[in-house]
Amino acid sequence: MRTIELVARVTPDSAQALWYDLESRSEAVGAKPDITIDASAVRHLSAAAVQVLLVARQRAARDGGVLTLTAASPECRDSLRVMGALSLITEDMA
Repeated sequence: MRTIELVARVTPDSAQALWYDLESRSEAVGAKPDITIDASAVRHLSAAAVQVLLVARQRAARDGGVLTLTAASPECRDSLRVMGALSLITEDMA
């Protein structure tokens, strides 16, 4: 399993970089690997970033992999809640 650590401000530009990182990792190994996204440092999460994460999770599931978002900071959780995407967080919400 590979881990990607998100930066504090996940802007549209860094969301694009995240997408390219996810794509290059999957192309490098051929099959879609299981990937963990560490969101503990996130202080701002753009709508573009949420879109990238949702699409990446769908692609991983389609190809037999798993994309897991863990250690979401309170700010990350708030952004996901506002955008209706709390389902991205796979750990216990308690």
